[in-house]
Amino acid sequence: MACVGFLRERDGRRSGMTLVEVMLAVFILAVCLIGLMQGMATSAQFFHASHFVQQAMNVLAKGDAAHPMAINEDPVSDLEVTADAELMDGWTYERVCEEDEDEDGMYTIRTKVVQGRGGPGNEMEFLRLLYFPEGSSGGASGG
Repeated sequence: MACVGFLRERDGRRSGMTLVEVMLAVFILAVCLIGLMQGMATSAQFFHASHFVQQAMNVLAKGDAAHPMAINEDPVSDLEVTADAELMDGWTYERVCEEDEDEDGMYTIRTKVVQGRGGPGNEMEFLRLLYFPEGSSGGASGG
């Protein structure tokens, strides 16, 4: 004969789980779920970061296409681009060119793409070097 929810052993004692066993099972389940949730949160952060990088690269490509690196006379003035917010909604493209200290024809080109108003995690800066000896004309050679 069986009681509701419990089985009786042959000697008449109830068989089933004790409160301690149930609490231990719930604790183990909770620890596993916490670990799973932390893994999901980390995965979501990586997904968001990769999406940001992909969008930043798209803005960089559009900005470089809209503002080609062509030098007429002076690399600093010819390559500079003030904040262009028309390439992609919510993004800004900006490029600055500076000659190094020893004035040997090496220039540093810093291109910054910013999402929204910027701030930590909302902007990327790309660095390129350009060699343009004095008296050269034509296109830029950079990498």
